[in-house]
Amino acid sequence: MKRRDFIVGILVKSGFRTSLKGFDQFCYCVELYSDDRTATIESIYKKAAVKFRCTKSSVEKNLRRLFDTSDAGAALGELFGMKFTDTGNKEIVAMFSNYVDLRRDCYAACN
Repeated sequence: MKRRDFIVGILVKSGFRTSLKGFDQFCYCVELYSDDRTATIESIYKKAAVKFRCTKSSVEKNLRRLFDTSDAGAALGELFGMKFTDTGNKEIVAMFSNYVDLRRDCYAACN
């Protein structure tokens, strides 16, 4: 299983809506942050904006809409067994990236 497939599977199981523009953008942002932990959220948004042919602010808005409609705080809580409230985009991207890295054994063996 590839990392991208693993990320999509976790997001779908967590209740994220695949029909929203922000879904693919979020998957890409998680991959970027997993690859470079020193990256800023602004640089990640900029790279995502180039890839998806939109503006950096559109990426941010699309992610916020995805998180709001999917209740990302509750999804994070289920993954980590904690309660998350007032979680911003940066924290959500970082937490999902951390989860993906922690579960590397689930997808790394098949690559």
